[in-house]
Amino acid sequence: MFRYLFVVLSLFLLTCEENENQGSENTSFVIVSLQDSDKVAIVGANNLEVEEQISISMSDHDHGHDHEAGMSQPHDIVVDNTNGYWFTTAMMGTKVEMYSVNDNELLATYNTSAMPALLSVNEVDRKLYVSGGNPSMGETNKILELEYNENSLELVEEWDVQFSYAHGMHFDEFSGYVFAVSKTVDFISRFNPNEVQIPFVNPMIVSMDSTINDNFSIEPRRLWPIEITGKYPYLFVTCSAGDWSAGSEDEEGSVYEEIPGQVQMWHMEDMNLLATYEFDTYSRPWHIEVSPIEDKFYVALSGGDGENGSSNSGVACIEYSSTDNGYSMNESWVTTSSEYGTLHGITVHSDCCDGKYYVYSTGRTDGNIYKFDTQTGQELGYSNLVLSGSVRTGGIDSFVPPCDASCCE
Repeated sequence: MFRYLFVVLSLFLLTCEENENQGSENTSFVIVSLQDSDKVAIVGANNLEVEEQISISMSDHDHGHDHEAGMSQPHDIVVDNTNGYWFTTAMMGTKVEMYSVNDNELLATYNTSAMPALLSVNEVDRKLYVSGGNPSMGETNKILELEYNENSLELVEEWDVQFSYAHGMHFDEFSGYVFAVSKTVDFISRFNPNEVQIPFVNPMIVSMDSTINDNFSIEPRRLWPIEITGKYPYLFVTCSAGDWSAGSEDEEGSVYEEIPGQVQMWHMEDMNLLATYEFDTYSRPWHIEVSPIEDKFYVALSGGDGENGSSNSGVACIEYSSTDNGYSMNESWVTTSSEYGTLHGITVHSDCCDGKYYVYSTGRTDGNIYKFDTQTGQELGYSNLVLSGSVRTGGIDSFVPPCDASCCE
């Protein structure tokens, strides 16, 4: 909740005059991983120009020097706006790195025993949660809990969620819970990091698809969850779905289905499924971000081909609501294009100076960053960050600086 309050205050209490703002504009930026180039780009939030590129090196000693591309592969980005840090996971380098938002200098590194993937941050207690990447590079059933200060990243606990490929992850500031979903099996895990770890109790496990399977020793691959986020008391999970077959083709009674790409809405406390919003079958919903000030969330639609169709990549805005009749999710807008290169990462960014906020998404296959109007879905601009690599961009997050007192009323 602290992070959302910070953004809300930035939007509503700090309004800058445009002609007095030139000194602070350049401090407002988004951070994008350039995965196969082993770099992270610092991009101006207003003009989408690259201000700096940071090399993510194989060791602390060779930071900043050129090395063979693809050796580190920075993937996710998360920003601690409260304390002034940003973090990235170097997947092939099997490490997590922490940088200063002031000068983008490397401050600390934690070496993992497996491929790290996604990140979620507790800004108040200075805790960082790290999920796993490809199962071929180590255990993926654990969420790492790291503690950080100005020059260190240290392991506090390894949380065993009891299922493989725990990938999508979300720390909720209000409840204190950490939630995780598998990239391959249809389960959600929830744990309280301030309580004792007890298998199947803390963390607890819930089936996302109980009509198909609620046996945790069997791992169904029907919904293909990707990412999870939330705003208390609701959770939102993207599922890339697509073609699914239960049993082999020659097995009597086998079932083939085309499962629509979807977002599931859950209650954080009782862990009940509240509503499901369905996109096109091959929309491939990927990363997701909740609006800090409205009952909306934004989804990067990766798009792609399937057995019986295809769908363009893009970004969607979905509104959610609660009434006496239940819970619902409805489309506010969807912007897609055949020109978008497999949109992947997504973030929202408040602008202290014009009182608005915007949504940004990154293209895995075209190396572009795109900027959209949060109310209409209109594309406001794009910029190419990198031309090389099969996975050109990955994670994205934004730095929201305090508004300069000299430029605010």
